[in-house]
Amino acid sequence: MVQIGSLQVSFDQRNIQRNGVSLRIGARAFDILDVLYRANGAILSKDQIMDAVWPGLIVEENRLQVHIASLRKLLGAERDLIKTVPGRGYVLVAQRTPAVEAPAHTEPAPQHAAAPPLVSPLIGRQTEIEQVIAQLEREPVTTVVGAGGIGKTALALHVASEMHSRYGLPTCFVELANASSHEEVLAALAHALAPRVDDAQPGADAVADALAASRCLLVLDNAEHVIDIVAGLVETLAARSPSARILVTSREALHIRAESVLRLEALGAPASGLSTQALLAHPAVELFLCHARAFATDCATDESSIALVAEICRRLDGLPLAIELAAARVATLGVEGVAARLDHRLDLLAGRSRSAVPRHQSLRATFEWSYALLDTASRVLYRRLGCFTGTFTFDAVCAVGTEPGMSIPVIVSGLGDLATKSLLNVEFHGPIATYRLTECARAYALDKLRDEGELHVISARHMRYMQTRIEESGLVLAHDARAGAEIPARFSLEDARTAYEWAFSDDGDPAQGVALAGALVGTLLDASLVRECCERAKRALAVLDTLPAGSVDIVCEMRLCTAYASTLMHAGDDIERAMSLWQRVWRLAQSAQDDAFAARALCGLWNAALATADVHASIRYATRFEQAARRAEPRWHEPLAGAMVAVSLHAFGEHEQARERLENAVAVLGEAGCTERSCATLDVDPLVFCHGALARIAWLEGKPARAMQLIEQALSHARGEMPEPSLSQLLATVAVPVALQCGDMQAASRYLALLRSQVATHRFAIWEDYAECLAVQCGLRDGDRDSAAALARLEPALLRLVARGIRGAMAPFIVSWAELLVEAGRFEAAAARLDEAISLGETHGEQCFLPELMRARGWVALQRARVQDGAGPDVRGWHEADGRRFLCGAIAVAGEHGAVIWRLRATVDLAEHLIDRDEARQAAALIAGIDKEFDLDSSVPDVQRLGRLRRRLSSERSVRARAAHSA
Repeated sequence: MVQIGSLQVSFDQRNIQRNGVSLRIGARAFDILDVLYRANGAILSKDQIMDAVWPGLIVEENRLQVHIASLRKLLGAERDLIKTVPGRGYVLVAQRTPAVEAPAHTEPAPQHAAAPPLVSPLIGRQTEIEQVIAQLEREPVTTVVGAGGIGKTALALHVASEMHSRYGLPTCFVELANASSHEEVLAALAHALAPRVDDAQPGADAVADALAASRCLLVLDNAEHVIDIVAGLVETLAARSPSARILVTSREALHIRAESVLRLEALGAPASGLSTQALLAHPAVELFLCHARAFATDCATDESSIALVAEICRRLDGLPLAIELAAARVATLGVEGVAARLDHRLDLLAGRSRSAVPRHQSLRATFEWSYALLDTASRVLYRRLGCFTGTFTFDAVCAVGTEPGMSIPVIVSGLGDLATKSLLNVEFHGPIATYRLTECARAYALDKLRDEGELHVISARHMRYMQTRIEESGLVLAHDARAGAEIPARFSLEDARTAYEWAFSDDGDPAQGVALAGALVGTLLDASLVRECCERAKRALAVLDTLPAGSVDIVCEMRLCTAYASTLMHAGDDIERAMSLWQRVWRLAQSAQDDAFAARALCGLWNAALATADVHASIRYATRFEQAARRAEPRWHEPLAGAMVAVSLHAFGEHEQARERLENAVAVLGEAGCTERSCATLDVDPLVFCHGALARIAWLEGKPARAMQLIEQALSHARGEMPEPSLSQLLATVAVPVALQCGDMQAASRYLALLRSQVATHRFAIWEDYAECLAVQCGLRDGDRDSAAALARLEPALLRLVARGIRGAMAPFIVSWAELLVEAGRFEAAAARLDEAISLGETHGEQCFLPELMRARGWVALQRARVQDGAGPDVRGWHEADGRRFLCGAIAVAGEHGAVIWRLRATVDLAEHLIDRDEARQAAALIAGIDKEFDLDSSVPDVQRLGRLRRRLSSERSVRARAAHSA
């Protein structure tokens, strides 16, 4: 026989005795005792026990619990010799020795319920362990408070283990999950502290005496559902036993005098954009990988998978239980499969080991436990707060989550209850309190809202409230660090997005959604979210066009048309569509007599006309805007109109007049402080486009240093608080091409890298193609002579721009295209592309690049003549004459425009041809009128070509002089 507590057990004879008297017990209960005994102190899971006792049978778990209860009843006061280990199973903790006769008066020695053995290291919690130990050294009671699944029990176990290692302090671990009354809590404490207490209901005094005598660390786990009972008992125990140390875990604090509190936060989530090594060092990622690799050892080994794991941890708010449950799914779904299904996280994150306590079997069960602890009013408030995606304020709670007439004290009490029970996060911005639900808590709240049939009503209320507040005060983004005093009037952009998506869902309200979109698009533009603004405005307009007339007010329609049209110029693919939208805004503004939107429409039409290379139309729109600006407020519209006219004149080739107007506009606009989008009226900031146009004019006038200085001024302005697309447009149309033509390859490369970064961030389709064309030009200028590869990159990007309707300022790309076609021997195609561009410029007035196009066309003809030397003098002569005609025309037009650089290029091309045809005197005479206008030490490539040409002419003269002298 063996001794288990006060029982003598013969497993061979299947007999149990106490003091020589046989006791009755069921066969299955005896088998369970046998299995636990033979485990030799090891923890056995429920599955292991059921497989041993009921092999091959499917058995309900509660049958095991019934037989465990029978064994404990048989043990009486020693019932805790069979210990439940939360999350793992059962263990027989009695020392097993051969049965011996004991004196009748001997009582068993007191035994304390040991803490469950530690399974694994606690990741990312070393600081918290040290904090709790420090608090226990100072105060008799410490409560670890936190949301369900955040790891309170695991932290308490590691604290107990550490205190045992450091101080030799034994642990008495009491699981309170099954206790629901004062008597049951007392009984659990009594059985854990003093097994020799008889079956009579113990009192608090007896338990306090036992605690004082035990000199142990008392751990009370999971106290939130009996918080008032535990608070009273712990306060009594601490008063009766000042030297005692009590550690409590709960979803809310005890709020007693002797208590110190540690609020356990989630592990957090690694920021996006970190290196793989930094992600791997983050505790949340480490926890996920530790658990995932327990099921699938070779999972998540590459960088993309690690980044996806970090994203999963972010979406799970760093909640350890949720991370562990998600990691367990990796073996079945893979990391990508888990990430893709997180929108259904409450159903996905379930099925943990059956040995886990019920509230940790699934994420849903964890929140159900917390939800059950709330009173009716707090439950209503909690589920309604699920509508809020981001941070929200008390006013928002009152407007969305409550009913008319509900008193402020009731609302405050409900919020306090949710915060106390760790369901609601409270954040402070100076003196202002704001609130936030984690994603997991919000998912459960929405589920309950749906179950109660309130989702439609509350979502509609939330949407209407968001629309009102956006129109009144705008939004504050998650990363915005504005003053706390502004917080009450501002809301998270995520909430606006949530309201928008609901409005256009099957259960939503499309008319209200259109109204909300009309309020939202301006905020999106302010946040430089151009692509998102484009997509949301497009969707809302599509719905608007299906609604009955008068469903949405005219201002909302103009806002949507304006937002969609302006963003199409950057993120879309249909400039003609933008033009028609601006016409629609113009008609609506005229009918509503809305001067502000009329001005906005004229600016949009002007910009679209320039983008399509219709300079004549752009001058008409700019002039009309100028006339309106002279008659109405605001007064800064007048210099803005002057700038618009100037840019159109620049496109028309009137560079000197354009420069004078632009310089005047910059001075006036700078004095007016007109830097905000709200007063810009244009898609881009007026000072940015003025400086950009001035930089291009300075370069055309042969002033490269001044051009680069103006680019830096414009970039300095655009890099500050200025929203996109100002920066991208400046980089694409001015900074990169001008730096490239000025020969500053370092600056050009730097600007191009910044442009590509902005394009990738904001998904600007048009500027992405621009960047590709510019990259090819940079490569060619930097010595990359693989013309076939360059053509294969340039041609598709250029054709995409043309397909989108972009025609303006495309000449430099077309010239590069023609040059590459010539290198490929495709002379006809090169000439055709240039002829089309020249014809377009002559028809619609885009004269700025006309000299360069004519120069390139002449160069193509001369190159064609060169390769046809053997085709006969007539063919060659015809192409040479054609080439000379275009080059002379380019020189003449460039001279009329004052475009010194264009004149230089055409002059050098023609002079080089004349030298090749032994007409050096004519070549020398040609350049005599231009070479004094440039510093020949300049790094500008065109000027360097001029220097090389002069040296060549000098060499030619020397050769002729020697030849003449010899003769």
